[in-house]
Amino acid sequence: MKSLIKFSYLILLCVFSSGCVFLIVGTAGAVGGYAVTRDSFEGVSSKGQEELLASAHKVISIMGTITDERPKDGEIVGTVNGAHVTVDVTQINLTTSKLRVKARQMLFPRAGIAQDIYTKIMNQLEQ
Repeated sequence: MKSLIKFSYLILLCVFSSGCVFLIVGTAGAVGGYAVTRDSFEGVSSKGQEELLASAHKVISIMGTITDERPKDGEIVGTVNGAHVTVDVTQINLTTSKLRVKARQMLFPRAGIAQDIYTKIMNQLEQ
């Protein structure tokens, strides 16, 4: 029990001292999991780039407004709850793509908004 408490303190210390912690956690529809930084969520999906972009377009347009869209670059930029959101989709191979959602309000990171958008995009893919 003591080692679990010490480990928890160590994790909290790492999060607050470095400002960036990576977590590898399995999610439904994801091949490898996702990485978490201060202002973004990043994960690998077994879907193609076009499917991810279509899902991201739908989610961003429902949650906020799309201000710029560059499908050839795999990027959608918008505003959700006052935060500047950037969705990047990179094609890894024919059936695998990397999804990165970044959210910042003014100069401050908004990881909660990025996580919410990431989760909704992944859930939208499964419907």
